[in-house]
Amino acid sequence: MRKILTALFLLTLVFVGTQKANAIKFEEAIGQNKPVAVLVYAPWADGQDTMLQAFNNMGTRYADAYNFVAINIATEDAKTFNQRFYIYPNLPYVLLFRNGGKVSRFLKQDCVLDSACFAERLDMFNN
Repeated sequence: MRKILTALFLLTLVFVGTQKANAIKFEEAIGQNKPVAVLVYAPWADGQDTMLQAFNNMGTRYADAYNFVAINIATEDAKTFNQRFYIYPNLPYVLLFRNGGKVSRFLKQDCVLDSACFAERLDMFNN
């Protein structure tokens, strides 16, 4: 029993360590002057762990220029997001917003997983 509990504890630590806590919610992020990068994902979607890791890495790199928010479509945040914008199928993906959501861009999974492509899109969108 002790081994099982230890294994569950370690798995919990690994899982929590891969999740980046959002400093702000989507509604707060979109209301600020910074552009917003939104990862829309589902825990059951193929590639979501890799996508979340790539998104968090870029979030660290671009923290001064962008607000980064990850939205799990199985949470209340997704309802708020979907009232204003549309959650597309083919999860996971990233949406970029500026001007309170009036200007947006869709980034496919393959671009987000390629750090050079993702960085290029962030730089172009912000200028």
